[in-house]
Amino acid sequence: MHEVSIVNDLFRIVLEVAEKEKLSRIDRVNFQVGRMMQVVPELFRFAFDSAKTGTIAEKATLEIEFVPVRMQCRHCGHAFDVETQEFHCPRCRGVNLDLLQGKELFIKSIEGE
Repeated sequence: MHEVSIVNDLFRIVLEVAEKEKLSRIDRVNFQVGRMMQVVPELFRFAFDSAKTGTIAEKATLEIEFVPVRMQCRHCGHAFDVETQEFHCPRCRGVNLDLLQGKELFIKSIEGE
């Protein structure tokens, strides 16, 4: 359950930013997570709810935006989204690929007062 360690690290940053920006309350936190990170949304939400207890984010809601895995074939140059666990180019069947997106793990925004 790596979601707990991910959320704990991200939540520490959320609280640091809130302190720096002099927020007295956090209402919403928006995360952007790449599909390659293999985050289970329910576990991520559970970890977030646990981390926010007793903080200025205690009533905050969580939004998770998942970013698809996108690759580009080094052989033919075709860029494509990976929909399954098959990592090969759909055009030429090549397996020499570059990852373009899908490993993101960002705090997209923090909303509060």
